[in-house]
Amino acid sequence: MDHTTLFVGIDTSISIPSNMGKRKQFKIRRVEYEELSPTVTFACYEKQDTMVRTYFIKDALILFVEVTPFIQQFEEIFGQCQSELDVFITDMSHETLIPKFLKVIAEKKGGYIEFPTLHIFGQKCWHDDAIIVGNKAALIELRDIIDKAIQYGEGRLGALTSDGEGYDLFISCLPGDPENNINWRKITLPYHDKEMYSPSEDEVDPFSHLTLFRGLLRRSQSN
Repeated sequence: MDHTTLFVGIDTSISIPSNMGKRKQFKIRRVEYEELSPTVTFACYEKQDTMVRTYFIKDALILFVEVTPFIQQFEEIFGQCQSELDVFITDMSHETLIPKFLKVIAEKKGGYIEFPTLHIFGQKCWHDDAIIVGNKAALIELRDIIDKAIQYGEGRLGALTSDGEGYDLFISCLPGDPENNINWRKITLPYHDKEMYSPSEDEVDPFSHLTLFRGLLRRSQSN
């Protein structure tokens, strides 16, 4: 399988005009800058020997940033990350990347007929039923993100609960089954009634299986 790199789109319209101060604070240094076209610029940044490639789409004020362990610092510098602008890349050439970035921006401009509202109700204990309740926009997005997870191993959906609170739903495609993949045998079970089931210390947090999206998690992980 080809190596997959993830770029996330950051809305820079809410950022301050100059980010030099924060870049110095985080010790992030720009080492390359190129005008690829009148509307697209490429810049490469360095932090702790890690190179981070970025593409700025001027017309849309969207900066696409390569995801590394420092992605949250880039969010703080440049603006707000938006899950609908995630782009998976296997070919790192400018000629391949730029059309993908423009495609997701065009899709975002189409907007939602309704905001994606999604509730996920898991199992309290074994044999209990589970249900996903979503509006049409959320279920269409969920279908598309599942397709991406099947292709690239991971996916992310930004959604709302009915009280207007936003959250990210991460999807991980873990191959095989408990008979042929030890990761299935080690992963924490999904039951949420702690009177019926409490995870043991050697069970693995499912978020630990994320690789492409690991730097975007806003939660503490148990290893």
